[in-house]
Amino acid sequence: MTITLDIELINSDLSNKKLTVPVDTTYENVLDILGINQETVLLLKDKKAVPIDGIAVPGNLTIMCIASQG
Repeated sequence: MTITLDIELINSDLSNKKLTVPVDTTYENVLDILGINQETVLLLKDKKAVPIDGIAVPGNLTIMCIASQG
């Protein structure tokens, strides 16, 4: 079984993405799949921060880059 995430990337050179992952995938796994360093971003679900080790739930996920990439 899988879930779909609509990912909005803010302050990033990457474009927005739609990602399908297995149920019980963590947000840390999502960042690994996208090749994003977890120490440089803030994850928001419904405008509230979510823990990196939390289980991803379907729907919109905002990834806000909070560190310079250059």
